[in-house]
Amino acid sequence: MLNYLSIVSQPEHLGSRVRRAAAQELRRVVTERQIKLTELSSISGIPRSTLHHRLNDNGDLTVAELVQLAIALDLPAAGLVAAAIDAASDGTSDDSGTPNE
Repeated sequence: MLNYLSIVSQPEHLGSRVRRAAAQELRRVVTERQIKLTELSSISGIPRSTLHHRLNDNGDLTVAELVQLAIALDLPAAGLVAAAIDAASDGTSDDSGTPNE
């Protein structure tokens, strides 16, 4: 697992890969729990259109959005980020899965 210092010393694209991997993990949880984007929007305070873009169109999640979604889904944000870092650095992240509208 990468630590913070190794992350900031990596090329800029790693940050984008980490955010995409975090979005993938969020998509997995949302799909697994059968949560609709309108419901997630309501509990997270993030507009549905933004959620659709971030989770379905591989838009980069902001740190604030990541934290909001982790709280809304009762997930540990640090664990979510750590898993995303591992997936991004291992190249195991893919972009499959689409949450329900």
